[in-house]
Amino acid sequence: MGLLFGIRPFEFSDFFELFKDGNLDLSRLNYVEIVRKNIDAGFKHIEITGDLAYVLPGVLTQAIIEDLVKIKEEESISFSVHLPLWAIEPAAFAPEIRKASVEIFVNCINLTKPLDPLCWVMHPTGSLTVEFMNMNLPEFAQAIMMQQFTLYATEAIKQTLELTGIEPRKLAIENIEYPFDIMYPIIQQLDLSICFDTGHLLAGFSGNMGVIEFLENYYCRIIEFHIHDGEYPRVDHKVLGKHKLPVRELLLNLIDKNYQGPLVYELNHQESLESMEYVKKNVPEALD
Repeated sequence: MGLLFGIRPFEFSDFFELFKDGNLDLSRLNYVEIVRKNIDAGFKHIEITGDLAYVLPGVLTQAIIEDLVKIKEEESISFSVHLPLWAIEPAAFAPEIRKASVEIFVNCINLTKPLDPLCWVMHPTGSLTVEFMNMNLPEFAQAIMMQQFTLYATEAIKQTLELTGIEPRKLAIENIEYPFDIMYPIIQQLDLSICFDTGHLLAGFSGNMGVIEFLENYYCRIIEFHIHDGEYPRVDHKVLGKHKLPVRELLLNLIDKNYQGPLVYELNHQESLESMEYVKKNVPEALD
């Protein structure tokens, strides 16, 4: 069997297509139809975008989840869920914001539990930490701030697990714009999984490791990939084959390891299809 490639059925770059005469027309958005369109295109794994419930109220509801459960049974596909990231800051200084962030995580997990997703992907920190990392603080001051942010993020993760009752290995911490060597001891301590975002690493957000080095160091906990191309500095979410991702080496490595988890394209529909064509041409073994 080949590798399991997946897609996010609705990218926020598609959002502007919903405007008609300058007004937002949600009647034109049928999430179930969009999921079916991507299944028909050949994708067997779907990643739900949790932010949809807040950015486009009414698009991701309990009734929609029930419809997706039926599709899962009919089409023999799998799901994962990316927890909201636009509305949260688990590492905020204000306890009220941290509490609200946990509530948002919990609500999303409880809503999507009927899908029995392979994992829920979490950003353990948000834009606040990025702002502080880019403030050119003295090294000792930045170390203190990172220690505090990591403490807050750890508490948010613990509370999310306690309030939802999900298995820790079902929660996948993504390598984001935050030093991954700081987060990994927490992942070990709480027995969590990892979502390896290739573009984030290539862009320099998560540390100085190469893609294969990261894979080898953390493979035992990687449950999902966000796969897209990129390069240093700060280039990511690009079609495969355009930048520095060693696509063939990575995919052959995963085949050798008998990797069973999903590789989710964090691209729009057309870019995902272009990336699949690149894989078909350059790594046909990944699709056998």
